[in-house]
Amino acid sequence: MASATPGSKSSPTVASAARRVPVAQRMLADFLAVLALSLAGAHFGLWFVPFVLGAVVSAFRPRARAYVLVVAAGAAAGWALALWLMALDGLPVGATARTISALAGLPPYAAVVVAVTLLLAVLQALAGIWLARAVFPRQVRLPFPGRHPQP
Repeated sequence: MASATPGSKSSPTVASAARRVPVAQRMLADFLAVLALSLAGAHFGLWFVPFVLGAVVSAFRPRARAYVLVVAAGAAAGWALALWLMALDGLPVGATARTISALAGLPPYAAVVVAVTLLLAVLQALAGIWLARAVFPRQVRLPFPGRHPQP
C-alpha cells in the first residue's frame, strides 16, 4: 500500500476535512457545546456565560441566521438543564421561583419565573451575538444586484 506524500493532491488536509463536515453536524456540535458551557456557567454561578458564548460563536462562525437560533437554544437549554438538575438534587427551585414571582407581582407560579429565567438566557445570547456582529463586521453591505439606488 503506497502512502501519499505530503504535497500530493490525494492527501487530506485539515482545511479540506473541515469543509467536508456537514453544516448540520457543525451546528449540532455548537449547540451541544453552548449547552454544556451554559450548564457549567450556571452551576458555578456565572450568569453572564450566555452573553460571552453568543459573542464568541458569532465572531468565529459563519454569519448564518441558523447560528443565532443554535446559540439561543443552547443557552436556554443549558439553563433549563441546570434548573432541572438543581430540582433533582432537592433544592427548593420551585418554592424559590414562586416566592420571586410573588415579590415581582407576577402570578405565583414557578413556571412563570422559570420561563423568564430562560428568556433572560436567550436575551443574553442574542445581545452577545449582536455585539460580535457590530464589532466584527464580516462583509460590506452592498445593494442587491439589479436594484438601483433611488435618488
